[in-house]
Amino acid sequence: MKKGMELILIIFVISFLNSCASNGTALHKTIPGAVKTYTVNQQGTVEILGQDMRTQPTHWLYIRCNHWSGCYMRCQGEIKSCKKVARDSNFLVGYVGSP
Repeated sequence: MKKGMELILIIFVISFLNSCASNGTALHKTIPGAVKTYTVNQQGTVEILGQDMRTQPTHWLYIRCNHWSGCYMRCQGEIKSCKKVARDSNFLVGYVGSP
């Protein structure tokens, strides 16, 4: 009985972690008709144009999206610029995690 419960728990944990893992991007590469203020690199990080990427830290913004657990947006640049990109893309920012 104990081994059966352990197996069920392992299957549940694997399926839960698999559902949270996503490589999809919620943010489009550009907003049509807007002045381009950011780019999205190959890793999915939003980089704010006109800011030095070597000195700016990477922030994690929790944004409301269509996924049941929400989404995170990785952004490198000033916090206020990252929040502006999220707002301009019609995402509500819940909180920001910074180093």
